[in-house]
Amino acid sequence: MYHCHISLEDQHQIRHQRYHHPDPIVRKRMTILWHKHHGLPHHKIAELSDAAPNTVTATIRTYRDKGLKGVQERTFHCPPSQLDPYRAQLIAHFSVHPPRTLKEAAAEIEQLTGLSFSLAHVRHVLLSLGLSRKKQEVFLDSWMTTSEKSKKNLYAMS
Repeated sequence: MYHCHISLEDQHQIRHQRYHHPDPIVRKRMTILWHKHHGLPHHKIAELSDAAPNTVTATIRTYRDKGLKGVQERTFHCPPSQLDPYRAQLIAHFSVHPPRTLKEAAAEIEQLTGLSFSLAHVRHVLLSLGLSRKKQEVFLDSWMTTSEKSKKNLYAMS
């Protein structure tokens, strides 16, 4: 069982943040610290805060080692994309030469970067680069005849 002393300033912050913090996990951690401040044993804290006993121990250990900032901190694993070094090059290329199909885009990405991806991932990459189907329609409009464009506008109005 871990023992920790919670300062008066931290007590005020914990009391407020256990109800008003935007993140529900941080609110649960604040509730754990609030119960610990009142001297409850870990198994009772776990029961009252609806948390696993290991979560109670980890939260108290984090507060003891890193303080209230450490308890409020949430870290998420987000590995960098393989395409990050080529991002500017891809945006420049696709803004001048928008792909008509995902297969075409996949082939151009592989040609420019040497990396190959599934079509679903290529769609995600194109959307993250800011290229949407609506922007592809502008490209396709340049290939349409005037009669095809007027038919398209008529269907859009009805």
